[in-house]
Order: sequence, then structure tokens, then C-alpha cells
Amino acid sequence: MAIAGAASMLAASIPAQAQTRAGDGNAIDFVVGNIEYLLVHELAHLLIGEKSVPIVGPVENAADYIATLALIREAPLDPAEQDRALKFLLAAASAFEASWRRGDAFGAAVPYWDSHALSIQRYYQIACLLYGSDPDAFADIPRATGLPEARAAGCADEYLRASRAADWLLESYGRQSGDTNAHETEIVYEGPPTMVSMRVVERLQSLELLERIIDRFHQRFSLEEPFTVAMRTCNRSEAAWVPERRELLICYELVDTLYLLGLAARPLE
Repeated sequence: MAIAGAASMLAASIPAQAQTRAGDGNAIDFVVGNIEYLLVHELAHLLIGEKSVPIVGPVENAADYIATLALIREAPLDPAEQDRALKFLLAAASAFEASWRRGDAFGAAVPYWDSHALSIQRYYQIACLLYGSDPDAFADIPRATGLPEARAAGCADEYLRASRAADWLLESYGRQSGDTNAHETEIVYEGPPTMVSMRVVERLQSLELLERIIDRFHQRFSLEEPFTVAMRTCNRSEAAWVPERRELLICYELVDTLYLLGLAARPLE
């Protein structure tokens, strides 16, 4: 089950307008961490489409691997917060696990046919790649996430293969000497409709998180055409790259859904 799919399952038991709760700072950071992951995931879709990157297997899996590898390998966007990237990546993993548990509790049909991996598979994929990136530093990840020993034993090799693929992507399609960006990327925050989305936008803007991610993307890759990143009300719960509008969209409905998942998610720290 995808994170966005949790919206319809939650709708029967929560108010339409998500309200914040006292002492919910961790839930807000949970949302911000997931937005970071989802933004990089959708940038991977943009890159794969723009550069016609050859992909073996489902493109959604490739975008998940690219997003996870980027958040593990890249230096923190804010050097003053060395552990923030790890915290945000664990928040993304927790969202997939919480979405799966919610779906199971509501008796939702399991979308085996979907182009995305099942949410619980995406959860274990992040856990495996993080553990495999440094089994000594992240020795507690298998216990904290419930990653089975049989999977954990192969995670170092899985990370190494994925890391080599990321190196190939940068070498083959990354910015070359002399490349320039002819266009700036516009970031649009339309009026947030709920207290949750308002607080999340304030947090994102205080961190300049979207701006930092987009700036780093342009440092790594050059594009011939501009695109826009927009946060807005969509009447659906999703984040998506919309190529016909050249718009990377993050819906406020997804922000509210992630907040509710954050209140229910198991901490993985």
C-alpha cells in the first residue's frame, strides 16, 4: 500500500480538517522528513524521464533506491544538524510501516498489482540500505526495525550494488564541466488549508528545506527546461511529478495524512 492510499482508509475515523495536538513536534518533524524523501523520490522521476535513463525493473523501485541512496550518501543539508538526515530518513521508513499497519487494521485490499512496491516492502528496503551502508554504525537497525536476519545478512552487498548504480547515474547523466542551468526552479507555497499544513509549511520555510534540496539537485544535474515545485490543495493525497505541466506537486492532503501517520508511527531511533 502506498502512503497516499492511507488517506481514504483514515477518512472514516478522522475529521476532514486535520487539527494539531499539544506536544506534537515529533509528528511535525515526521511530516517534514517524509516530504524530504518524497521530494527526492519525485526528482528521481523527473531525472529518469528527462534524461531517458535506462531502468531495469519498475521505475518506482528505482526512484525509491535513488531517494534512499541520496539521503544516506549526501552530506547533511544543514551541517549544524548532522543527525537530521538520518532522523528524516527513519521518518520516511516509519511512514511506510505505519501506512501498512493502518491498511491492515482497516481491512484494505492489498494492491499487489500496483507499480509501487508494497508499503511494508519499501519500509524494509530503507532499513536494509541504511543498515548496509555501515553495519557497525547502524548495528541496531535490524532490531529497531524488525529486519529479519536473513535479509540483514545481504544488506551490505545490496547497498554496495545500489551505491555503484548511483555512481554510474552521476557519471553518466550528472552535470559536466561547462553545463549551465538556463532556468531557475520556482518554489510555490499556496495557502495551506489546515493548522497542520500551516505549521509544516512554516517548518519547511524555516529550514529552507525545499530550496536546499532543489539547489543541490541543480548542483548535481543540468536540465534544459525549467520546472516548478508547488505545495497546494489537490483534492487527493499525493506527491507527484507531472511532466505535462513540468510541476512537482506536493498536496496538502498528503501533509495531513502524514501528520496522522506520524502520531501513530513507531519511533525507530
